[in-house]
Amino acid sequence: MVRSRRTKIPAEEKTRLVLAVLAGEMSGAEAARRCGVSAVQVTKWKHQFLEAGAERLQEVPSGPAGTKGSPEQRRLQLENEQLKLALAEATVQLRIWQRGAALADQVPSKTSKS
Repeated sequence: MVRSRRTKIPAEEKTRLVLAVLAGEMSGAEAARRCGVSAVQVTKWKHQFLEAGAERLQEVPSGPAGTKGSPEQRRLQLENEQLKLALAEATVQLRIWQRGAALADQVPSKTSKS
């Protein structure tokens, strides 16, 4: 069966062919003949399949339930949480200083005479 360049091969069929090649049930050339594409195309599908699988395996949950993503995403999420905490602490400290400044005007100084 020879397909025209415009005929789109369904992902399910590509997956079945790639799995059959990886399992040794058929060669890349045989898979190419069956679906009417070049052996180079089947090789590309195989590499895309393996690469996508490897990327997915790197996205392992870690930390609290529901925390997922790549190591870089998890690092950025942790940094984000730390920055939020630092901002909250700075906000509290600023409010304390502002209240202290407001009260400082009400406290008589030692040099003032009543």
